[in-house]
Amino acid sequence: MHPGPEKVLETYSVLETSWILNGKGEEGDKKFILSPYKKIMAKRPNVVMIVADQWRFDSVGYSGNTAVKTPNIDFLSEEGVSFSNAYCQNPVCVPSRSSFLTGWYPHTNGFRTMHHLMDDDQPNILKTLKQSGYHVYWGGRNDFLKISADSSKYFSTRDDQYAEFFARYTKQKSKKNDGDLKKTEYEYSHYKGIREDINNIDAKQIRNAMEFLEEGKYGEEPFCIYLALSLPHPPYEIEKGWFDLIDKEEIPDPVRLTEEEWERKPSIIRGIHDNQKLYNWSDEELKQMKHVYYAMGTKLDYHIGELVNVLKEKELYDDTIFVFFSDHGDYTGDYELAEKNQNTFEDLLTRVPLVIKPARSTELKPRKTDALVELIDVQATIHDLLNIQPQHTQFGKSLKNVLAGSDKHRDVVFSEGGRLEGETHCMDAGHSPANEYWARTTEQEKMPQHTKAMMIRDEKYKFVYRLYEEDEFYDMRADPLEKNNQIQNPEFQQLIVKYKERMLRHFFETGDVVPFKQDKRF
Repeated sequence: MHPGPEKVLETYSVLETSWILNGKGEEGDKKFILSPYKKIMAKRPNVVMIVADQWRFDSVGYSGNTAVKTPNIDFLSEEGVSFSNAYCQNPVCVPSRSSFLTGWYPHTNGFRTMHHLMDDDQPNILKTLKQSGYHVYWGGRNDFLKISADSSKYFSTRDDQYAEFFARYTKQKSKKNDGDLKKTEYEYSHYKGIREDINNIDAKQIRNAMEFLEEGKYGEEPFCIYLALSLPHPPYEIEKGWFDLIDKEEIPDPVRLTEEEWERKPSIIRGIHDNQKLYNWSDEELKQMKHVYYAMGTKLDYHIGELVNVLKEKELYDDTIFVFFSDHGDYTGDYELAEKNQNTFEDLLTRVPLVIKPARSTELKPRKTDALVELIDVQATIHDLLNIQPQHTQFGKSLKNVLAGSDKHRDVVFSEGGRLEGETHCMDAGHSPANEYWARTTEQEKMPQHTKAMMIRDEKYKFVYRLYEEDEFYDMRADPLEKNNQIQNPEFQQLIVKYKERMLRHFFETGDVVPFKQDKRF
């Protein structure tokens, strides 16, 4: 049952003076830690992988944002390594998840739309772990596998309350037809504010996973718990108890652009901006949206803490690899925009939280690192930590050396989206103006708006190649909010050529995969 506001406030008031889950009674600096084990554990480490939906990097506590309250994620970041420069490979759900679960880039095998999911004969870390003797518990949404696929290849235990939840949600929405609303009433902010009638499906999914642990349903097998959750995905709505935990005075002002700055931005977000009309909102109204969004994250953080407590109570925590990250970010009122977009790559959309707390058998230097990381590196890291060799080509790079203390990993990171002229099957379009997503998806019906595009980013600069319209270039140190597109600045032209060449090399290296399994005639 969902805790009432009084219980929530009581729990988090304790966190003002001590960390939940710490168990050490101190917050001293952590030193370089070597494994206490001299020989390999008889039982392989367990894995817990929690994927939040649409949680941007600057909305977790370890990012330094003093307005947010995520003590449990922050605790895990102190116990392991937290990443300040982790990037998704596509800024919307299905392509991002298909990418980080396979180790493929979205372009590698065509998983770059919301409507094209994986077949059951294609590789995936959940399938690999099950084949390697792990009891795979899959809780939450399915945003990567076709409905026609044999999903049993991917799990030993499945908790799919989302199927029933979304069926109910779709049925409720279908009762509204276009005639129910006058055009002047169409509203695309996704903002609902403080509500008390919210379906707490994430809490249910996490508590079912807790029950799985408490009852030892994994038996003698090592387990992998994969939880694909929904918070803090819009609609922006939260109960008052969670809302009151956020200090509104600390919430940053919304990012707004001048008319001149908007002229150099991609046509698709100019169109979404015009359709959503959040430019009519005051700073305080946009900050209220962010306030609700932060509180949604606090709510999920609380339930993550419940799961970690069970791992500790069952004496499983130390021997469990715990990974938390998000599939992509969210505009949350910045640039006077709501939710996300599929072929633009602001850090608000592509930079995500990532925390890895390894098992105690792993060499570890706990800290926050600025190493450049891609989400496809997560599956490569888990494989490496478990000494599992996947039987398919994958492009992730293990973070094992980063966990041990190195801050060097990748020289650049990539993200991509959009479509070619004529690829109408790659649109999310077809919504009527009465649909909440129309403001975004109607722009995908147009060119150059929905042009295929790719981002390359290093520590200093970001370049975006846009196939059918003007490219983008940002000096990320001088302009971290990406307001001023410098693509025409003569000062950066040699750098832009370098990034184009690096992008070409990237396509050569990752453009396809050859199956390991040969034809029987050979």
